[in-house]
Order: sequence, then structure tokens, then C-alpha cells
Amino acid sequence: MQDVAAEDRQASEALKRDTRWARFRLVVVVALVLVPAVAVLIAGPDGESGAASMDLRVLSVKEHYPQALAVAREWRTDAILNGARLPFRPAEDLGDLGLSYYFRSPGPPAKWLTVRVRERETGLVVETEDGELFPGQPLGDPVDPLHLALDSPEALSIILQNGGARFLAKHNNPFWPIGLHLEYRRTFYSEGPLVWAVSFADRVSLESETIRIDAHTGELVE
Repeated sequence: MQDVAAEDRQASEALKRDTRWARFRLVVVVALVLVPAVAVLIAGPDGESGAASMDLRVLSVKEHYPQALAVAREWRTDAILNGARLPFRPAEDLGDLGLSYYFRSPGPPAKWLTVRVRERETGLVVETEDGELFPGQPLGDPVDPLHLALDSPEALSIILQNGGARFLAKHNNPFWPIGLHLEYRRTFYSEGPLVWAVSFADRVSLESETIRIDAHTGELVE
């Protein structure tokens, strides 16, 4: 566990360094008719209260992937997906939803691209940000959400049933939105099993819990 924590810290530091090269631009605004379907979840094992019956909103990682991939391939034809992050909120929280796809390109130079899809009242907004990868950072194998058995709503439901709902029911001040991550277990090196992961945290007590499930089978990893 210490090695994994060290890798996570190293990955975080690398991402901070990466942003020195980052540049931001607006790509496209999609018409209102393409406003995404938002998943509404009622999750949690029997016997849990509070968050167990909480309606949660999260976007579909599969639905928006083809559009994000098209944007990435226009950026660089050799772009591959490395992971994704999908914030989720309670249904009564009317804040905007979005998701981020993380792409990489071997180059040279090796670069990263983040494609963000955000919902707005007028439709979807797609934004990008890119920069150079940290020197020596492995690219890893490409991730294809369309080949996964679990879409983001199903993955979130399983995570809630494996302790997430219990954490939300126990803590009155959780951070919102919370991010659902599609990533490799050894994130910096893009190695290990591909997982869906959520890190829950309470703003007052600072208690936290991370739950990971296998992205292909839904089995609990940690």
C-alpha cells in the first residue's frame, strides 16, 4: 500500500508539472438536441438509510466517447484514451455535470490531451486542454469504454453498494461533486487492472474512503 500511495503522489506531482505546458481552447458547442441523457440512480444495500435512497446524477462515459475520440484524433491521429473522470451529484443539486477524457500521444514529443464535455442549458460544450507528458511517463495500453461491460452509471451503483452509500449516509458533509474515475490501478505507469474508482471524503471530519472495482467484471478490487 505504501508503494501505491507513493505512486499516486508521484502521479499528482507529475500532473501539476504538466500544467506548465497546458493551453486551453473552446472547441465546439453542440446543439440543444444533443443534450445528454443523465443517469438517475437509486443505490445502496438494503438496511442503509440516507444516501442509500439518494438519487444521483452522472453522465455516460460510453455515450460521449465517440465525440471525444473524434476531437482527440483531430488533435493528433495517434491519440489514445488513458482514462476518464466523471463527477456525480445528488439529483437535487442543480449544478452542471460534465466528464473528462484523458488522451495521450507518443509524439514526439509525447503529449496529453484532456477533452471535457460539459452540460449547459443550451446544450453540450466541448473544451480541450493539452500539454507535454512528464519525461519518461509511460503511455500504457489504450482504454476503450465501448468495450467495457460496465458503463459509468452501473459502475457507480456497484461502488455505492460496496460501501459508498454507507459512507455518504454516515457523513453529513461530503464533498460534492465527487469524481468517478476510470483508470489503471497504477495510474502513473498505466499498469495493473483497469478499475472504476471513487474517493469519498468528508469536509469536516476529513475522513475518507476509496473504493475500486474491476472495470470489466464489477468485482471489488479494494
